[in-house]
Amino acid sequence: MATPLVVSDVAKSFTMHLRDGIKLPVVTGVSFSIRSGECAVLGGPSGAGKSSILKMLYGNYAVDEGQIIVQHEDGLIDLATASPRTVLAVRRLTIGYVSQFLRTVPRVSALDVVAEP
Repeated sequence: MATPLVVSDVAKSFTMHLRDGIKLPVVTGVSFSIRSGECAVLGGPSGAGKSSILKMLYGNYAVDEGQIIVQHEDGLIDLATASPRTVLAVRRLTIGYVSQFLRTVPRVSALDVVAEP
C-alpha cells in the first residue's frame, strides 16, 4: 500500500462534566494522508489540537467522527472503530509515539528512543 495512513474528517470534543456537561470541540474536519517514505509535520499555534490529533492517531483519544485508516500487517485497520486489542497490536507492531513531555533515562539519546522498534 502506498498510503499507510489516511485520516478522513476526524473530529474530537471533550465534555466538561463539572461545567454542566458543556462540549468543547477541539478538532473538527481533519483530513490528511501520509505515503510510505513521507515525513509530515503538524504545525500550528498552542491549543490548535496538534497533540489531540497525535493522541487519536495512537489510540489514546477516542474519535467522535471520521476514520483513521492504518496499514497494519496485511490489512487495513480503522483506529476510530478498532477494538482495544487491535489498537494494542497496532501500537506494538506498526505505530510508535514519543510524547513532547518525554520522560526517559537521562543517558538515552532522543535518536535512540525514536530508533527503537
